[in-house]
Parts: sequence; structure tokens; C-alpha cells
Amino acid sequence: MTKIPKILVAGYGTWAKARNNPAQSVAQTLGARTWQDREVVGVVVPVETDKIADTIAHLLTQHKPDIWIGLGVSSAAIVQPEVFGINCRDFDVEDASGKNIHQQPIISGGPAAYQSSLPNTRMVEMMRAQGIPSAVSFHAGTHLCNQMLYTTEHMIQELGLNTISGFVHIPQTPRNIVQSNANRASMGLEMSCEAVSLTIEASVHALGQHQRTTG
Repeated sequence: MTKIPKILVAGYGTWAKARNNPAQSVAQTLGARTWQDREVVGVVVPVETDKIADTIAHLLTQHKPDIWIGLGVSSAAIVQPEVFGINCRDFDVEDASGKNIHQQPIISGGPAAYQSSLPNTRMVEMMRAQGIPSAVSFHAGTHLCNQMLYTTEHMIQELGLNTISGFVHIPQTPRNIVQSNANRASMGLEMSCEAVSLTIEASVHALGQHQRTTG
């Protein structure tokens, strides 16, 4: 029997800019869905800079996923797959533990950057074909979303895994925008779930190509 791919969708949880984080909601929704030809596991990652490395290492060791898709919320009006994670933490707002860090590396002595191995361009093409606003972003910032992208790639190499991984920013929900009295664009959870479902579809296809290349 051919092994079905395991996809881990890791969404960030509650923090100052997202009391009801859509990243968590999407990860949990997709993890609870029935999938025919793949296993999708939804997990919630704490928005705490000092816990990210241990959390990611534990999840990778426990699940050994074929694909890792990190999720976080942004103030953008579109879905943004991120290309690069850089070795820098420089926060504009505290994390959920109250920690605020400026100009410190994520991994001392680590490479300056890691590149996502997800098929970001294809993901965007598939989203836009379904009427979902999306564009590739080349810089995941310097907060915890960037930290997850960078740390995951680093841990995959440290653990010797063959996992492909990356990170996707999704917009805030309409309810969060109303509750915060902000004047920003938003996206419903149903559309965000569809965007990440398409990310999974594109990534499973890319995984087959990746395995043929490295196998």
C-alpha cells in the first residue's frame, strides 16, 4: 500500500493582535475535516518566542510530517505565502508572554535566511483561479511568523527530515476587525480555509516531485 502524505498545519494561537486568531481556527478546522487521500493534522502553536523552537522540534519529531504549513495572521487584505525567513527577531509588539525583542538572531550562528520549499507561486495561481486574493510575499517580517518559517526549516535540516515546509499569512476575520474598530480589509474563515486547502493540494503535488528528485 502506498503511504498517504501527512500534512501538519500549524496555526498560531491567541495573542495581542488576534484574540480569536484565524490561523488557529483554520488549522483546527482543516485538521477536523475528513480527507480521502492524505492525513491532515491541525495544531496550535503558542505565540511565545521562547517556546517556538521546542514546540516545532516536538511536533516534527512526533508527527514526522511530509509537509509543514505554518499559518499566521497579518493586516494585509490578501493571502500571502512567504518565501524567505530571516535570522532576526525584531518585534513591533510583545509576544503572548509579554516579551519584546529587538535585533536578536533566532538561531545564533545560523544561516542568514532559509527559503520555503512549498510551491508558493503555484499556490497563488490556484487561489487566484478560485477568486481568492493572493500574492507571493518575499519577506515574512521579523516577528513570530518569520520565526516559525526560519525555525522550521532549520529544525528539518537538524533532524534530517525530508519534509517540505513554508508559511502562509492569512487576513484577519471580519469579526475581529469589527471588535477592534479597525478600518482594514478582512477575509472570512471559509475563504481562508479554502486558500489553505489549495495550499495543501499544491503542496501534495509538489511533494511527489520532491520525492522523485531526492528518492
